[in-house]
Amino acid sequence: MAQQGSPPGRLRRRAEDDQHGHGGAGRLPGRSAAAERPGWQRDAFGQDDTDADLPSWAGPSGHPTRPGGARRRPDSPAGGQVGEAQRDLPGDGAANGAAPSQAGARPATRRQSRAAAARLRKSRRRVYRWCAIAVVVCVIGAVTAVLATSSSPKPQLYVTSLQPGEFKSVPSACSSVSAVVLDQYLPGSRRTTNQFSGATQSECSFTVDAKPVFRLLEVTAQAYQPLAAASGDGSASANAKDNLVLTKATLTDPGKKSPLSPAQITPLTGLGQQAFAATQRETVGDIVSNLVTVVVLDRNVLITVELSAQQSSGFTSTSTGTLLAGATAAAKNVLAKVLTQPTA
Repeated sequence: MAQQGSPPGRLRRRAEDDQHGHGGAGRLPGRSAAAERPGWQRDAFGQDDTDADLPSWAGPSGHPTRPGGARRRPDSPAGGQVGEAQRDLPGDGAANGAAPSQAGARPATRRQSRAAAARLRKSRRRVYRWCAIAVVVCVIGAVTAVLATSSSPKPQLYVTSLQPGEFKSVPSACSSVSAVVLDQYLPGSRRTTNQFSGATQSECSFTVDAKPVFRLLEVTAQAYQPLAAASGDGSASANAKDNLVLTKATLTDPGKKSPLSPAQITPLTGLGQQAFAATQRETVGDIVSNLVTVVVLDRNVLITVELSAQQSSGFTSTSTGTLLAGATAAAKNVLAKVLTQPTA
């Protein structure tokens, strides 16, 4: 029999287990402590080696980790704040299925913002550079234009003085017609003369009013001057030519109320640079007259000779041929005198 006061063997073993910290609360039914910890699972230090593989966050690392896998922020060497790249380092929790934190996404966003800012700065510098180049080109062009215009005088658009060979003056119209021409085409002793003469213009008229002859000879010589309104370069010769064209237009179209009929124009050769003759009939009431006009152009001088003859009221008629010959002869006399005048 067992001694009184001694517990049974099973109770004694339970008490020993409680004393060594191996209570039955953590033991599965039907398993002993020896069955739970076989001897081959203990290491050299008497610890249980139940973990076949260590988790990735449990390996050696320069950064200590928190429970759950998030790496802890390393201390800066000077005890200050760490850089942006080291402030938040994602741990292995993301690899184990955990969602990445916002702190891990901020560095990438900031890097993108820096790249966009750098591109904007480069674009601005490029625009400034091209603007500066354009300004420099404009300045150089303006300076070149100023130098070019200041170094070479601007050519005049119009001639303002007589050109070489142009006549400075005209002779007296009255003294230019020879006595031979006057006696042949204006016969009679009652011949009268009226004169207007200047340096650049001279006019003279010869009249025979003795029945049966009534004739009138009018001579005009004018040296034209440069005129900006004239054709071409506005030279004196151009001005004279314009007046030749105007005279011809007036003769061919004298107007509806004019007593003169439209002129018949005939070109003449051998007189100056250009010449023509115009034949007309003049009617004033019951007085009818024939009229021939000869116009001669030589450089800047225009010569106009008109010879008319009345053929009514007791005056005999004069043929157009005779009038044309007389006007042409007088024009040749005046032109010969003009050619002796001083030129520019």
